[in-house]
Amino acid sequence: MASSARHACALAAVILDLDGVIADSHPLHEQAWKTLLAEQGLDPAGINLDFIYAGRPRREILRHYLGPLPEEQAESLGRRKDELYARIADTLKPKPGLLRLLDELEAAGIPFALATCAGRKRTEDTLRQFGIAQRFAAVVTGEDARSSKPTPEIFLLAAAKLGVSPGQALVIEDSVAGVEAARAAGMKCVAYVTSARLAEFADAGADRVITDFPRPAVEFFLRVMGDEAAPRFSRAAHAVQPSEGA
Repeated sequence: MASSARHACALAAVILDLDGVIADSHPLHEQAWKTLLAEQGLDPAGINLDFIYAGRPRREILRHYLGPLPEEQAESLGRRKDELYARIADTLKPKPGLLRLLDELEAAGIPFALATCAGRKRTEDTLRQFGIAQRFAAVVTGEDARSSKPTPEIFLLAAAKLGVSPGQALVIEDSVAGVEAARAAGMKCVAYVTSARLAEFADAGADRVITDFPRPAVEFFLRVMGDEAAPRFSRAAHAVQPSEGA
């Protein structure tokens, strides 16, 4: 009972992003975007995808690479990108260790939500494909929020659906915009990124930066939340603290 009370006090919920955190979808998005942009006359070999991985909304991505577009054309290109992604979506896999992470959170009685700028259909299709659609206590998509990351709305909506205060929620994100949104929401944030981007995300303000899901996850998340009673957890293998001044 004491353990459950400590969890409720220190960590009431975990909020996960979809792409790059739940789903190993970046390679599929990269392929779809490159195909779409090539169809619009860009050289795929010369396309820098950093703007896409920054977690920006689709319209901003289209504007970045193709310039100002009429509303109708932007919507058409968005549908085309969805078509290209759907063609290869059957190859999509969950991120390594995701199911173990969800099992650990459930065993500890910590609810978790999904908060993504992706559309509801793709989000729900992905969860069903992985067989985890019923495990999330709340799902918030880009269609539920009036503004996209880095504004905090989507995370605040998720916290409200979970019935927890922002300060009791921890976010797992893989984009700079997502980290900024979590921090703006008043939530702790763990960035889940490749080893090449550790420093970048520490500088962006992530409370911890990991390259895989931690073991044991709940103890690690309690440590991030600042619970002094949580067991010590080594970050040497897969996590770093933010740099000074972050």
